[in-house]
Amino acid sequence: MNSKAPVRAQAVGIQSLEEFLRKMEEGAQTRKWDALLVFDRAATNALLTQEYIDRIDIKEGFFPELKDGVVDSGNGIKHFLNGLVLDKPRLSFENATIGYSKGKLQMRLVGGKHLEVIESLHNGQRFNSVTALIIYNAATRGILDMNIELSAVQGSVNDSGKVLLDLKEGEDHEFSGGATGPERIRLGVYFKGQLDSWSEEITQFPLSEMVVDANSPINPGVFGLRTHAAPGGALLGSENFGEGAVLVLVAMQGSETGEYPHDDSAMPYMLPAAVEPYTSNLILSNKFMASQIFQLGFEQNEITKGRFNVEALPGERFKLVANSGPTFSTTLEIFKTRSGGLGSEAWTNNMEVTDLYPEVFAEGSELIFEQRMLKGHLRSSGRVGYVNASWWSTWRPGQAFWEIYADLTIELAYKFNIAVVDGRAKLVFELDQYSSSVSYRVDIPADQGAKSWREMAKEIEAELPDLLKPRYQEQFDALQNIRFEIDALRLNNLLFRGENVVDPRDVSMPTDLTLLGNLAPKRTTMVISPSEPIVARGGVIEFSVSPASTGVNWTVSNLPGETGDTGSFKDPSVGRYTAPSDAALLKEGQRRLIVTATSGELVSKALVSVVPNHITVSPLVAVVGVGRSFAVSAGTPDGAAVTWDTPELGTVGPDDDPVNPGGYKYTAPLELPIGDGTKPGHYGELRLDEVTVRSVGGHSAKIDMLVVGSKSSNYWMEPEVRDDGKVALPFYKLNKYKEKVKVPEPIEWTVLRGGGSVDQDTQVYTPGNDGNDQYVIISAFHVNDDWFDSHDYVILPLPFVPGPAYTNILNGVKISHGLEEV
Repeated sequence: MNSKAPVRAQAVGIQSLEEFLRKMEEGAQTRKWDALLVFDRAATNALLTQEYIDRIDIKEGFFPELKDGVVDSGNGIKHFLNGLVLDKPRLSFENATIGYSKGKLQMRLVGGKHLEVIESLHNGQRFNSVTALIIYNAATRGILDMNIELSAVQGSVNDSGKVLLDLKEGEDHEFSGGATGPERIRLGVYFKGQLDSWSEEITQFPLSEMVVDANSPINPGVFGLRTHAAPGGALLGSENFGEGAVLVLVAMQGSETGEYPHDDSAMPYMLPAAVEPYTSNLILSNKFMASQIFQLGFEQNEITKGRFNVEALPGERFKLVANSGPTFSTTLEIFKTRSGGLGSEAWTNNMEVTDLYPEVFAEGSELIFEQRMLKGHLRSSGRVGYVNASWWSTWRPGQAFWEIYADLTIELAYKFNIAVVDGRAKLVFELDQYSSSVSYRVDIPADQGAKSWREMAKEIEAELPDLLKPRYQEQFDALQNIRFEIDALRLNNLLFRGENVVDPRDVSMPTDLTLLGNLAPKRTTMVISPSEPIVARGGVIEFSVSPASTGVNWTVSNLPGETGDTGSFKDPSVGRYTAPSDAALLKEGQRRLIVTATSGELVSKALVSVVPNHITVSPLVAVVGVGRSFAVSAGTPDGAAVTWDTPELGTVGPDDDPVNPGGYKYTAPLELPIGDGTKPGHYGELRLDEVTVRSVGGHSAKIDMLVVGSKSSNYWMEPEVRDDGKVALPFYKLNKYKEKVKVPEPIEWTVLRGGGSVDQDTQVYTPGNDGNDQYVIISAFHVNDDWFDSHDYVILPLPFVPGPAYTNILNGVKISHGLEEV
């Protein structure tokens, strides 16, 4: 069964198929595991991505909806995480070396908000104020990464057939993208805390699902995962660095686990070289084949049922040895006579055969693995019946029974072939070679040496083969007709969800059974690129497939159960896609769609995330003191480069913080310029510095950096959200007796960002009618002749978060309205 796997270069030094099989003939290679599943790492990751897209609409039991949380990073700064939305988990294999096998579980942060809050003390009381706002969507490329050191991870198959990988041992939790380096580490710790607090039912990641078959020996119980470097694949700088395979080491239910190889050289590389590369291999151990597969198959045939035991040989090899032999009985009529002499010298000799009990094979006959098959050397040598010899003469009549012996030799060779049974590729065990021979001998005692007896015995010996052939043939046919099927390929469901995910090509039994093939060629031969793009509404993506193919048809659809404009391919034969631009996207925040490329039987899919904006910035707004810096970032849906304009007051440049590699930072000026008398009173100590970032496509976005100079801690506002949506902003100070009093008039109120206004008399802020505002920045300055730092400011995160949530933040409530401190 051939497949259309792509022809790609394989690592120099990989064994040819014949070299690989000769290596396998040296002895068992599964290190006492019942089975090994071996997959090309690149093909594995490609298929896992496709299966991830296939099941994107399926509700998973993994990672429940995250609670809102508070991460305390010290120094009075807390991070409030509100409504974080993670997409479904995806598994990939990140390297290819047995000594340090590494997997990665990855989830994208596709929604949610992040508020940075600082705590200050006024009049002996604690007050919280917002200092930064961050919003997440797909374009921020927020990713939760969790490394899985595969040497510490053991999977299992539960009673319902779910294939589980327990991630309690995950490490290096890190949130990347969108936030600063410190946030990545802190949020990673937060997610780890969430994971550690969950029950085993949640932390067991469902890789796949298998149907448990009580009648099959192919029922895995425990499995381990490793990656295996191709020859040269672990050598930094080599042409093949990183190339390799994913290993699934399997112990069936009721079996003990095997040994893990300590390095790449401890096990042959299980994907031999070929013009059409192999991307999968299923290896069943010699012991498992002998004790489970063959024993089960032979139990289905009466002639072999219960007649073979498994015996060990050196080198983890095994053979089947007959503990008894089947016999049959047959009735026949052979009569031979000789006579002679006259008168008193007359004599008559008779030989008669009526019943025989031949043995098909004897105890000790063997079935052994040799010449890449299971070969039977069946022998039987023994008595099968008697000749009734009688004689008459005038001087000495008599009778005797002389033994008949048969020498039987049967040479059989069975092998597995690949066949499609009920729509599924299966291994079929059947006869490949057969020969038999049988000879008979009548054992006449030495003292019965008359020539007539020898002549009659030879005639009987000559007739027996033809007379017994029909009865023997029934037994021979039973041996030749031994045939059974193994659905061994169902083991692939340990890692993959689809059926028939492997197209098998070549099967052999050098010692262990090896079944080489191609991993899901219809899903991995043609690969769509990009596979998970992000695009702004109305934007364009140029899709392509690799290897390049003609006759590709392009379609786009909503996720099952969802509605909305999908965008379109103007020409379905060209991969140029235009994203939707409907107004609903502004409210949804993002929309995910599935793009499908089809060419004949080949199919590849991409998951498209459509976001409202062409540039996403982080943070939206932040407070920074004079001379201080704050990490900033910006991303475009297509990942293109951006440029930063020089702000009016501060500077933007690369961040030298090692935990923010490749990032940027805003640095405030050492001091704020003094106004010329025409500017507001706060001008010299509080300024809004807009930071503009631009994409090559001409789009732009802004970050508000609120630069704070001198500010007296004796002046502060105490925001209070009212039921009508307005916010009271009472403005206080400490007098010379350290008493809390209201700041007297005149007070200069300024809305630095956003709409709405502050009533001078009531000190109440009324929001404006502009529904696009996510936040408002307001300053209050006590106009006087003595002090220049008599002011305060507030960032109202409304409607960035609901009013009650903001109230809880202000009040420092640990658990309320879904905000839980960790």
